[in-house]
Amino acid sequence: MEIEGLTDIEVYHRVSKGEVNSVENAVSRTYFDIITKNVFTLFNLILFTLGALLLYCNEVTSALAATGIITMNILIATIQEIRAKRRLDKIALLMRPKVTVIRNGGYESEIDQAKVVKDDVIRLRSGDQALVDGVLLKVRSMEMDESLLTGESSTVKKRDGDAVYSGSYCITGEGYYTVTAFGDKTFAAKMLASAKKFTSKHSPLQMEIGGITKLFMIIAMLYLFVMVILNIVVPGSGSLNTVGNLKMAVIIMDVVPIALFLMIVIAYMIAALRMSDSGILLQRSNSVESMSHVDTVCMDKTGTITTNRLVFKDITTFIDNENAEHYARLFASATGSRNKTIDAILNKFGDTETELIEEIMFSSERKFSAVRVNDNGDEITLVMGAYDSLIKKIDDPGNLKDVVDEYSSRGLRTVVLAFSKERITFDASDKIIIPPLELAAAIAIEDEVRPDCKKTMDSFLESGMEIRILSGDDPAAVNALFTIAGLPGERKMLSGDEMDRLSDSERTRRILETNIFGRMKPDQKEIVIEQLKKSGRYVAMIGDGVNDVRSLKEAQVGIALQSGSGAARGVADMVLMADDFSSLPKALVEGNRTVSGMRDILKVYIARNFIIAMMVFLIAVIFRAPPLVPVTSAFYAFVSLSIASFFMLIWAKPSKLEGSILPDVLKFAIPAAILVSLFGLLTYTVFYAGQYYDMFSVTMTEAQLNIFWWAGGDISGATAAQITEMSAEVFGRNALLLFLTLAGMIQVLMVVPRFKFFSVSDNIHDDIKPTILVFLLFGLVALAYWAVWTYDIVAEIFCIFILPWYSYVIIAGLLVAWFFTTRWVLRKGFLEKLTNFTEWMYSLQLKSVRKKRENQ
Repeated sequence: MEIEGLTDIEVYHRVSKGEVNSVENAVSRTYFDIITKNVFTLFNLILFTLGALLLYCNEVTSALAATGIITMNILIATIQEIRAKRRLDKIALLMRPKVTVIRNGGYESEIDQAKVVKDDVIRLRSGDQALVDGVLLKVRSMEMDESLLTGESSTVKKRDGDAVYSGSYCITGEGYYTVTAFGDKTFAAKMLASAKKFTSKHSPLQMEIGGITKLFMIIAMLYLFVMVILNIVVPGSGSLNTVGNLKMAVIIMDVVPIALFLMIVIAYMIAALRMSDSGILLQRSNSVESMSHVDTVCMDKTGTITTNRLVFKDITTFIDNENAEHYARLFASATGSRNKTIDAILNKFGDTETELIEEIMFSSERKFSAVRVNDNGDEITLVMGAYDSLIKKIDDPGNLKDVVDEYSSRGLRTVVLAFSKERITFDASDKIIIPPLELAAAIAIEDEVRPDCKKTMDSFLESGMEIRILSGDDPAAVNALFTIAGLPGERKMLSGDEMDRLSDSERTRRILETNIFGRMKPDQKEIVIEQLKKSGRYVAMIGDGVNDVRSLKEAQVGIALQSGSGAARGVADMVLMADDFSSLPKALVEGNRTVSGMRDILKVYIARNFIIAMMVFLIAVIFRAPPLVPVTSAFYAFVSLSIASFFMLIWAKPSKLEGSILPDVLKFAIPAAILVSLFGLLTYTVFYAGQYYDMFSVTMTEAQLNIFWWAGGDISGATAAQITEMSAEVFGRNALLLFLTLAGMIQVLMVVPRFKFFSVSDNIHDDIKPTILVFLLFGLVALAYWAVWTYDIVAEIFCIFILPWYSYVIIAGLLVAWFFTTRWVLRKGFLEKLTNFTEWMYSLQLKSVRKKRENQ
């Protein structure tokens, strides 16, 4: 059957009618998706609603304060993601899927998928992905993997007239199909449109922060519930009016770390931008962070340890040499399974004219291929494949095993060539039945070891990672390659056939202690990774072929080579551009840097949220007032947290963290938050009582109280006692604001101490930039208070009241007392039982979250 395809004129007419695949697969998130995902979250909507209500009540500064920080975080995250998208899209264009179409009388040409038109004829080969739907015109031993669409792991044998669905992969053979549907009309697009939910891989950091966020969410919802009940059951409690209730709700919502996930996005985007020039394309942004948690690296041999540049090395014949070489030449010339092994044989023996009668193409499941050809008038079946896939079918193997073992000991790959006069047949379920075979030859192929292999492996080993090889080759050959590459360590080997014969418990034990898995089929690779994960390992898989797709999907981090199959690239979390295996250590460094930066940020961030939660409770219960108002809370967050967090992400140094992140964070955050809250309560009480009992001798005017009283509104009708209480609240709140802001900045010095004086664990940070930043922030606070003192409008905007000069001496004394108390408590490990209890409760929740994610 001759396939001519469409002419250019026919293509033009179809394009003019809109019958073209103009709906392209996005190489990254869309701008709309980036904006909506950053803006339209539950807590953003709540805060924006509160802000709108405050604006309606003419509380402009409070409205801006309620939404200002979150708006800034949204803008930063969105801008970072858009910049990263543009960079990554440029790189991804190099990998944009192409299709081979037949046009103008049978000529093949490679075009962009967006230029495919209706009725185009597309050629599919092993490893290609179908990008549009169609009907097969002509096939040659074709089998498709439709697991992404149907969930079925077994391949589907295709025949002329069968349907091809976008999203499926050609596993073996080849075929031509005519396009019937594309864009949103394909089977895959319709299936996705009807899907009820989308799930994706979540990194450990995302799961941990999700767990701690739920805790703060529960606290905030409980506070809001109590506030609403009090206003319903006890009208007038706390002298709240509408504005006061709104401001109180904003402060309560500030308990929830709503900007944490945005901070993670910023961290991922910074990492992605750094990685974009390192030869790695991130297809899942959080994969860099996931890389830092990897303790087990699994990899296929070909393309990772070796370059996949194959050359013929030797042949051992078991029949007449001339006949053996003739059969090798005949098979290589006839087979459609044209891989690098076949190319190496053709380069050695040359090709020949032959008539192909029928063929079974190679697949990684079968690990052999076969042809039936006309050999000078006689039909003969030739079979070539791995030793373990054919040995049981060979009548007289002779010393074949010794030959294979000898080649393997030299690091050579061996293929066995056998023949038969009988045909290969199929049973009712299309299962192949191989007739008895006669042994012709064992052919040794050499694969060059990558020059950067040892250096890359050493970097993994130095990072405490275990390396496991999952290969389709003989385990002994893989072991020999390790010796040739000079890789250290004891090696324990296991073959796929041997693994299948083990009991479940014995298989688990052998998998955990084995580091070289040979003669592995795709499903066996998947089983190994699945078992490693069940045993608590965090697994990265590196592969390049269709046979690696299932294991790439199963691993927590899937890494594919650019030169690998489209199937492997399609499911991978990151792709090594130009097959630069040595760029992987860079991903590890960036992952460690991301985790290190987020760990430091979380210490001060989580501490602040615990502080807000405790201060809201203590001040509300004792003084029936909020500890801060929206604008002062925003000032506290921006000066003591937001600025420092952004730069700490940029300046973060890579460091390896064992286990979860949050336990280490909580050991600092909980004791620090308790002590800040206690000293904060003391500060509020001292200044509240000092003004209430006229110890400061400062009289606030009615106009000042109208500006600074937290509930807002006109207080002209207030009694003298109410005015005294309002004045006391203003003093207490302003003293608390300064104390919390300065304490927050000092906490940064304690988290990344450049000098031992600030260290709570005797560890010293080797970068002085965070210390300089903190002192600059002290200068920023001083500048802000000078502006408040000089310009009344600034005081009105920020709701900051200038206290008497001796008040700052008192606050400084309280800060000194708090600092030395905190340093002593943290160094001595006091409050450790409380921290351990919180960590235990948190670990239970985290296990539940992880289990839920794994089951999705």
